[in-house]
Amino acid sequence: MPTSVTISFQFDLEKTREALAYLASNSTGAFDKYQACKLLFLADKYHLVRYGRTITGDAYFAMPHGPAPTRTLNLLTILIEEPEGEPALASYFTVDRSYVNPRLRATHAEYDNLSKSDIEALDATLRRFDGKTFPELRALTHEMVAYRKAWDNRGRKKSVKMAFEDFFEEDSDAIAGVLDEAIEDSQLRKAFPGRE
Repeated sequence: MPTSVTISFQFDLEKTREALAYLASNSTGAFDKYQACKLLFLADKYHLVRYGRTITGDAYFAMPHGPAPTRTLNLLTILIEEPEGEPALASYFTVDRSYVNPRLRATHAEYDNLSKSDIEALDATLRRFDGKTFPELRALTHEMVAYRKAWDNRGRKKSVKMAFEDFFEEDSDAIAGVLDEAIEDSQLRKAFPGRE
């Protein structure tokens, strides 16, 4: 039975750009849109189960290759595929299209919108997962409860929204009480929109 989606966040373009730039600047691997999405998912999950919010506010969908931050994936796809690039990301990245999967290089190195806990989550994600190949990251994220629950209950859909509540399941790093606080905060944001 799918989890009802109670927790939601507001997408934060500034933090997303800076988080991607931070990952691109500090990653030792081939930083393409697939690596970017996987590492961003892992950093958002890390932050959520410890601090009750994600870094980016993006919604995650279970897709054939695993969890994907939908707004971020769309922005990255446009940046890579459009000749003029995506204006929201073009000033933060250059795209090296000489690879089968074009690689992103950060041109922006200021992280004014990222909190200390955001940087902690990004650093922890890089320490643990940087250098892993896309197939390794795909296999790892396919085994996560949140992905499996959404994917197994998608019916005939090609993608389905993942429930942030499920990010806490089987996560030994989840801090007690954070899930309840995240649900309460989300309900308050819905009851009082615009008061972030």
